[in-house]
Amino acid sequence: MKQYFTHKWLITAISFTLLIGTLGATTAFAGTKQKQPSRERILTALWLMSANYEQYLCHKYIIKKESNFRTDARNGSHYGLAQGRSRYLATATYTQQLAWYMRYIGARYSGDGCKAKAHHLKHNWY
Repeated sequence: MKQYFTHKWLITAISFTLLIGTLGATTAFAGTKQKQPSRERILTALWLMSANYEQYLCHKYIIKKESNFRTDARNGSHYGLAQGRSRYLATATYTQQLAWYMRYIGARYSGDGCKAKAHHLKHNWY
């Protein structure tokens, strides 16, 4: 009998279930202090937003270097997981911050997180 379920599919399904279960509890309201989500939740969301494992590793590298997975990270006028220059990121949830980051990577690097990582390694910014 043909095997329909792969290991990656199972991990993705479990991760998606965990993420959907937590989204309701992480809705942001302007001016409210957000509880720092666990690194695992951030990485699960990042995995689900990544095109493949290679891209996931590149995105993970950038987020770790920029904020060490802290949603409340701030460096001057740069905020959040991706250290983007947008006040929106100061109050956004981790899923909103990651969605913003993916849009930025899409616009600047044609959606290729590994191009962003290569730029980061060369210039120390992306």
